[in-house]
Amino acid sequence: MTAAIITGSCNPPRPKQIKGHFLNAPSRRASSRRRPSWKTSMTTPTQSPGRIELLAGGDLVPASPPGAIGGAVINARRHSAGLSRRQLAREMTVGPATVRSWENGTSPLFCMTYDQLRRLAAVLNQGHAPASTALDELLLAAQCDLLVTGMLRGFEDYAEVPPIDEPTPEGQHARDLIRWALTSVAPDNYCPRAAANSPLAEQDVIAIKARIRDLEAGRHGDQLASYGAVLAGLAEA
Repeated sequence: MTAAIITGSCNPPRPKQIKGHFLNAPSRRASSRRRPSWKTSMTTPTQSPGRIELLAGGDLVPASPPGAIGGAVINARRHSAGLSRRQLAREMTVGPATVRSWENGTSPLFCMTYDQLRRLAAVLNQGHAPASTALDELLLAAQCDLLVTGMLRGFEDYAEVPPIDEPTPEGQHARDLIRWALTSVAPDNYCPRAAANSPLAEQDVIAIKARIRDLEAGRHGDQLASYGAVLAGLAEA
């Protein structure tokens, strides 16, 4: 058994343990559904702040930061709003380095409280972005990062997953974000500000697609097979 350390701002949280966490927000509890997670002995998140420890039997060490998708969303929206990092930092009463860590994904959105995300959404909106930055966009991006983090690190319980299998506007946006991560096709509402490549490292995309094939094949239970089929469709889009 080997151990590897991934640097980050926090461990992927269990919402019930964090007061004020976004996954505990009333607006999300009503619409989100907890899905069964696949079981694996691959990883165990530590309680030490600032790192995630992988107790792995294999040699997979994710190259992508845990908040890559949310960081790409913030970066695209900040540019659309005409805000510099320093301006956004001033509005959020944080340092420019904090904004940089949000955008490069080392400080993931899923480690922010609901109130912090709500304030960030309001600041990005007041910049008169061409397409309104809704709070739900940040919440969905955070959920997508949690899903990717769970798949890459093999967490037994990675909280709630994005509603990619639901025929709703929320589900469509979640599908767009996952498709961006897996195929480098950015959502239309983020173009032309969005990066012309995937927020994830290529080796992580390959690893996730392998996990998706396992899910679709039912190797982690019949209940996750249909969810894996939706992911498989997004990976090929």
